Formats: sequence, C-alpha cells, structure tokens
Amino acid sequence: MFSIKKKLVILFAIAVLLPACDDDNSSNEFELGNKDGIMLVTFGSSYEAPQKTFENIDVTAKEKFTGEEIRWGYTSDIILNKLRQGNGEGSLNGQIIDRDTPQEGLRIMIEEDGYRKISIQSLHVIPGEEYDELMEAVEETMHKYPGVEIAVGKPLLSSTQDLKDVAAILADKFSDQRVSGEPVLFMGHGTPHENDKVYLELEAELQKLAPHFFIGTVEGVGFEAGITSIDAIITKLKTLDLNSQKVTITPLMSIAGDHANNDMNGIIDDTAPAEEQSWRVKLEKEGYMVTDVMKGLGDYTEINNIWLSHLEDAKLD
Repeated sequence: MFSIKKKLVILFAIAVLLPACDDDNSSNEFELGNKDGIMLVTFGSSYEAPQKTFENIDVTAKEKFTGEEIRWGYTSDIILNKLRQGNGEGSLNGQIIDRDTPQEGLRIMIEEDGYRKISIQSLHVIPGEEYDELMEAVEETMHKYPGVEIAVGKPLLSSTQDLKDVAAILADKFSDQRVSGEPVLFMGHGTPHENDKVYLELEAELQKLAPHFFIGTVEGVGFEAGITSIDAIITKLKTLDLNSQKVTITPLMSIAGDHANNDMNGIIDDTAPAEEQSWRVKLEKEGYMVTDVMKGLGDYTEINNIWLSHLEDAKLD
C-alpha cells in the first residue's frame, strides 16, 4: 500500500507532466475544418516587376481552380524581412507587405482558417535545394497535423516531357531570333544540388530547335566547373558564324528580379573585379550589341500552364 508521501510525489509528477503533454498536443487543440485550398510557393522578390508576375500567376491559377482560395508562401527569409520592413525596391520602398513562409502559411490555413486539404505548387524551375526544403516543411506539417491532406506539384522542369515543352515554348517566344540566327542567352540560377544538370539538359533540347540559344547560370555545379558561366558562353559565341554581333539576354527564372537586374543586366561596377561584372558588361566588352528581355518565366502563360498542370496532377494522385 502506498504511503501518503509516495502518493503526493506521484500527484506532483502528474501535475508537472500534464502541461508538457498539453504543449505537445497544442497544435491539435482546434476543430479540423473541411475546406480545400491552394498555396503557391516561390522564393519571393523585393522588386516591383515580379509582383506583377505573381499577380499574373495568381489570376491564371484562379481561372483554372475556380472556387479554391489561393494563398502564397515565400521561402526567402531575407525577402520576407525586407518586405515586412518596407524596404522593397522602387515603388515598393516604404510599403509594408506581409507575406508568410510556407510553414507559417500552412499553420494559418489549418489552425485558423479550417483547411483540411491543401494543394501546394512549387514555382521553382528545377527540383533543387529549395524544393527539397519545401518537401521537408510539408512532411513536418503533415506529421504535426495528421488529419490534414497535403499534395505538392513538382517544379517546372521535372520530366523529359517538361524539358521538351519548355524548350518549344522558349523557341517560339524568341522566334525572331531563332529565324535570324541571333543568339539568345538565358540566365538560370544554378544550384549545388545534383539536379543542376537539368539546365544543360534543357539547353540540349533547346538547341535542337535553335542551335544558337544558350543557357548559363550564376552559380552551381555547372558554373563552378566553368561550363555554364557567361565566360564559357562567350567562348562558344566566338565559334559561331554570326550575321551580326547582336545578342539577346533574358532570365530563365520565374521572375525578373535581383539576378536579372544585377547579375544579368547590371551596369559596370568600377569597384568589382572583371569576373564579377554582369553578363551585359562582359558581352559589350567583347563587342556584342546587347538587347535585354526582362521577363521571367512566370510572365508566359504557357509556362504557367505547365506549373499548374503539375498541381493538377498532384491533386489527382
């Protein structure tokens, strides 16, 4: 038989443990709703033009998935902090823009707004590090909320068919250059992830349609190996029998943001070494006449339709 002292010790232990159990289950102290919703996930941007791109994607998504609310998640903490502090570029400067990370957005959708089925579309170009991090966040959320169903659409370039389709769209969008023989240089981001190879795979498909179209990156495996740097592309340009010295540069990113404005199209920086100058500066130094097309992939409806077709596929799985 227990003594009174032993009983008090047990009761004290239970009193200590119960609050901890409540903390562990705090995420489940709400009534699970029955609403369906969509979250579009992007790196984000503090530039003005990309906000229009996001609006275009938002409109296309709403037209395709009528009746479902569209939410957004930004994966870049730096961008989120800049926007929340009103430190955006251009006309965005001074505007307080509040966006959520995917984790924050999912919690709000589930706990506060009663969503039970959530479909997420990654607006990344390749399945690289950011996509892997998104999938980890989704797995953590599903573990935390076992009654919630979350489906994730794959990035833009996730299959051989995607490569063919995107190559055909880009060749069509730059049909004047394709016909005239003018080189078009697409700037991708690049990644240390093994799927950095996707940029070269896309270039191979693109060059079946337009041999004088090239894809470079600003970092990543191919860049570090000297394969996808602008210097490597200039070396290739010099081997071509061109009708003129005209070249077009354009981003191979969802938006025309920081990289497009600075690494691709920036003016000469007298404080930076030659290897850190923009694509435009390096090309002009070699005698090329550079035209820029400051459109992100999200500015092309046909590209957005591929992203949203991936979302549709995920919802059916």
